[in-house]
Amino acid sequence: MKIFNAKFLIIIALLLLFSSYSFARSVNGGSSDKKFDLIRYHNVGNIWMRVSNYGFFGSGDDIQPQWPSLEYPGGSAIDYLYQGALWFGAKRIRRNAFGEILYWVEEPENEFDVIPESDPDWQSYLDMVVDTLVTVGFDGDADLYEFLPAYNPLEISALGLKYSLYNIVDTIMTASIRKHRRGVDDDADGQVDEDPVGYAFPFRTADELPSEFASFGGEWLSNIPEGNFGAVYAYEDIWFPLGFVDLSDETNENYNFAEVNDDDGDGLKDEDGYPVSEQDFISFYYDYSPFGTTGERDWGGSASSNNHGSYEQLQVRVRQMSYQWSYDYIKNLIYVEFNITNMSQHDDYLYDCAMGIYMDSDVGPQVFDPDARSMDDISSYVAGPGYEFAYTYDADQDMGLTTGYVGSRVCTPDPDSLIFACWYWNRGAGPNDGNPLDLNPGGPTANEKYWLLTGRNPASDKYISLRDYPNSQINEPDDTRYLFAFYGDMEGLDNPTTGSWNLAPGKTMKIVIAIFPGESLVELKTQSVWAKTIYGQAQNLQTVILPDTFMHYEAPEPPAIPNMFAELVNDGNAIDVFWDNGSQMVNIDNKTVTNEDLGWRDDPDALDLDSHIDRYAEQLAEYGYFPEEFAPYDSTGAPQKWNNNALVNPWTADRLRHDFQGYALWGRSGSGSQEHWMLQDRWDKKETPQDETDYIVNLGSEHYKYFGGSGSKWNKDKGLPEPSVAIEEDTLYYHFDELYELIPYEVGDEIYGAPLYDADKKVEDIPSDIYNWSFDDQSLWFKHPAIRDDIYLYIYDDKLIPLEDHLGENYVDEFGVEEEDHIKDRLSRRYYSARINNPPKGIEYYITITAWDRGIPSVKLQSLESGRDADANMKVLFPGPNAKSKMDNIYVVPNPYVGQSKFDGRRSGDEKGDKSRRLWFVNVPERCKIKIFTLAGDLVDVVNHNGAESEDIISISKAAANGVVASGIASWNLLSKNNQIIAAGVYLFSVKDLDSGDIKVGKFVIIK
Repeated sequence: MKIFNAKFLIIIALLLLFSSYSFARSVNGGSSDKKFDLIRYHNVGNIWMRVSNYGFFGSGDDIQPQWPSLEYPGGSAIDYLYQGALWFGAKRIRRNAFGEILYWVEEPENEFDVIPESDPDWQSYLDMVVDTLVTVGFDGDADLYEFLPAYNPLEISALGLKYSLYNIVDTIMTASIRKHRRGVDDDADGQVDEDPVGYAFPFRTADELPSEFASFGGEWLSNIPEGNFGAVYAYEDIWFPLGFVDLSDETNENYNFAEVNDDDGDGLKDEDGYPVSEQDFISFYYDYSPFGTTGERDWGGSASSNNHGSYEQLQVRVRQMSYQWSYDYIKNLIYVEFNITNMSQHDDYLYDCAMGIYMDSDVGPQVFDPDARSMDDISSYVAGPGYEFAYTYDADQDMGLTTGYVGSRVCTPDPDSLIFACWYWNRGAGPNDGNPLDLNPGGPTANEKYWLLTGRNPASDKYISLRDYPNSQINEPDDTRYLFAFYGDMEGLDNPTTGSWNLAPGKTMKIVIAIFPGESLVELKTQSVWAKTIYGQAQNLQTVILPDTFMHYEAPEPPAIPNMFAELVNDGNAIDVFWDNGSQMVNIDNKTVTNEDLGWRDDPDALDLDSHIDRYAEQLAEYGYFPEEFAPYDSTGAPQKWNNNALVNPWTADRLRHDFQGYALWGRSGSGSQEHWMLQDRWDKKETPQDETDYIVNLGSEHYKYFGGSGSKWNKDKGLPEPSVAIEEDTLYYHFDELYELIPYEVGDEIYGAPLYDADKKVEDIPSDIYNWSFDDQSLWFKHPAIRDDIYLYIYDDKLIPLEDHLGENYVDEFGVEEEDHIKDRLSRRYYSARINNPPKGIEYYITITAWDRGIPSVKLQSLESGRDADANMKVLFPGPNAKSKMDNIYVVPNPYVGQSKFDGRRSGDEKGDKSRRLWFVNVPERCKIKIFTLAGDLVDVVNHNGAESEDIISISKAAANGVVASGIASWNLLSKNNQIIAAGVYLFSVKDLDSGDIKVGKFVIIK
C-alpha cells in the first residue's frame, strides 16, 4: 500500500463517469478527457488480475471499485495485490541538447561539471559520462508513475486538439483465440493475420526474420498479395507475427496504436489477428514523450520532487501483453510479456540492463480495511535451479479466509542465463532515485533503485535480501513489498560476454514473467515449474532481441465455447437456456494427434501402422475414395505429408482431431466464485463404430498409442440434447457422417436439436434493398422461421452470413456464387435448449453452457472443458415472478431487513459498504411507481419500475457487475432520495400501477 496520493487522486475521484465508448473507461472518466486506462482485468481463469496501460498491474488506489486487484480464487473476494509494476534499469551515455557525448571534467563537484568533445578544455583522457537510470511503472513509497501512455495529462497543452482526438483511443486492447487464430485466414480473404487488433506494425527487415519469411521483410501483412502466404502454412510451427513485427516503427505519427483499424481495407476492423490466449490484453507506454515534448515525464504524488526529464529517461517504448486461459490445468497462471524497445534518438545502446518486478501485495479479504489487509504480510523467496521465484502470503491466514500464496518468476530470458536478487522493505522505506545524476547523494549511490536491481544493497538497515535470507521476515509480518530483480554479468558495453544484457538502438527485447498462486509452498513450487514448462523454450541474453521462433503457450484446448441465450420463464420458477452446436462443428484439436504422429511413411518396420503407405490402398478400397488433401501424393504425383515417424495417416488424424465429446449445463446462486459451479445437466455424444475403430488404430503394434480419451467424464454415450427422428424437411440440412464429412440427413436418421438457419434462403435470392437494412435485420434474413429473433441474434455465427461487411462476405465469389462448403456449414448448424427448474429467487443466478472433449490420455491429460466466465457465455439473472396486474399479492422481502454483515458485497464507489443494501418488492406490475414513507408520512424515496431491468450484483463474490431482473420484482437500495443512509424503524410503502392506476400499500421493518 502506498503512502502518498496527492494530485493523482484528483483524477481518481471521477473514475466511474464512464465514457460513451465502453472500451475507453478510465481513471478520470469522461470520453473527452481520459488520462489512463485501468478498467481491464483478467477473469477467464481462476486468478483475476487488473492490468493498466501505464506500467503496472493491480488496482492500488487508482480505480473505484478497487476490486479485483489480484483476486484468488476468482470470485472469492480474497485479494493478494495492492499494486505491482515493471522496473527497468540500464546504463546510458549522457549527451547534451545537441546530441554530443559528454565527459567529466577533472575532479567534478556536481553533475553539471561535464563538457562535450567540442569544448576547448576537452582532453582525450577525460571519462565519458555514463548514467545509471531506472524507470518505474509504480513506486509505492513515493507514489511515482514514470511509464505513461502516449496521450497523458503531461501532453494536454503540447498536443491541444490532437490530445482530445486521440486520448480516448489510447487504451488497452483485447484479443482472444476465442475469436481469431494465429496462422488462420479468419476472414477468408486469401490473406493471413493481416488485420490484427489495433495498429498492425510492419515486419522487421528481411535479414532479421527467419529465412522462411524473409519475403515479408519490411512489409505490412495487409500489403502481401493473396496467394503469397504459402510459407505461413508450410512453417506454421515457427510463425509468430507478434514477435516478427518492428516495434521501433515510427510511421504512425499519431501513436494511436490501440485504435481499431481496417488494415486491409475490406470494411471490417481488426477481424483477422493473431492472439495468443483466451484473453490477451495489449497496451503501449513510454518513459519519454514520443511527440518530443520537453520537460518532466512522470506523474504522481512525488512528481514535483522527482527528476525524470530527458537526462533521466531511458527512451524506451514498451508493449505490454498479458495472457490467460480458462482451462483447468492452466487456469492459475497469468503471463505478462514486456517488449522493451530502445528508441534512442542518438543510436545509443542501453547496456548492463536490469529488470525488476515490484510487488506490494496487501493480502486479505477485500472487505477488510487497508491496514488489516496489509500489516500482516510476509514475503519470501525460493532459490535454486528450476525455481528462482518470490512470493507473498498472509501470516495469520485471516482466520482461515486467506490461505493462499502468490508468486512471480521469469520465463524468458532463460533463467539459467540470469543473475537474481530479491529485496524486501517495509512501508515508507523504499529506494530513492529522485536525482540519479547527483554526484554527492550523502550515501553510496544517487540511484538506489539501480543498485537494488543489480544485486547491491545501498542501505542494509532498510533492505533485506530475501534470496539470501528467505526466512528473515517469518516472525515480522508487516506491510511488506518486494523487488524481484534479474540482470546479466554487468560486463559493460565494450567487453560484452554471452552473459551480458545489452539493448542496441532500435532493437526490442522480450521479457516474460509468470504470476501464479498456490495453497501451500509445495503447490507454489509446482506451479512455478509448470509456468516455465507451459511457456516453453526461452531465449538467452543475446537472442532475446531476435524474432522468437520457438512456440510458446502451446496449451491443448477444449472445444469452442457455445453461443448461449438464457431467460426466466414459468413465472420465474425456471430458466430456459438455448445454445448453438458450433462447438461440435468447428472443432479440430491438433494436440489430439500431434504433427510428430501425423503423415505417411514407407518403412518396412512399420507395416502394421496406419501411417504406412500400403494402408492408403487398403483404405481407398474400403471407403471407395480418399480425400486428396490427405493423400500421400498430390495431383501431380509429388509426395505430400511424408513423415517417417508418423503413427497415423492424415485422414485418420483429421477424424481423431474432431474430439468434441459433449455439453454441460452449469449454475450457481449468489456466488461468483469459480469454485462454486454446480452441474445441472450434461450430454455426451454417441460414439460411432468408426470412432471406436479410430481410437485404437495401430492396436497390436509396438508403437501403439491410444487416441480415444476420457469419453466418460460423466456418462458415456448419453447422446446430445433433444433427440428426434429426421423427417422429409430435415433432408435439406447436413450433419457429420462417421468420417466427419458433411452429408444430408435421410428420413429416419437420429437427429438432435433444431435448425438455426433457413435452407430456403440462398444468396441469389437476397432482396435488392438488403444493404439498406440494419446489420441485425440482414443477419435475420437467413434465420429459420421457427426460432425467435432474440434467441437467434444471441447464438448465430456472423461468419456464416455471406453478405458484405459480415464475416462471411469472402465466401461469395465475384459472380455472386456462394461456396458450396460454406452453404453446407451454415445448414449443419443447429441449436439446443434445456431448463433449470426452481432457481433460488431474489439473488443472482449464474448460468453457463460448456463444451468438453475426450482429453489426451497419451499425455495423461483429462477431458478439457470450455470456459465458464463472462467473457465466454456466462449470463446472470435475478430469478423472480413475472409482472402481475393483481395488486393484492405484493410483498417485501426480506421483511424485516436485518443490517448487512461485514462480509456483504459493495456497489461501485461504495468504499464503506453501507450503501450496498437491497430489499425487493415482489409481484409488482410491469410499469409502476413505488414510494417509501416514514410512519410520520415523510417521503423517503421513489422507485420507478419498468419491467425486466439490469440490477447491480452486490454479493461479496461476483463474476459480473450486473444481471437481468425478473419483470415482477423491483429493488430498493435502502437510501433516501438524497442518497442518505436511512435509520432503523418501520416504513410504509405504496405501489401504483401506472397502467391501471391501482394502488397497493403496506409496511416493512428495518433492523440494524
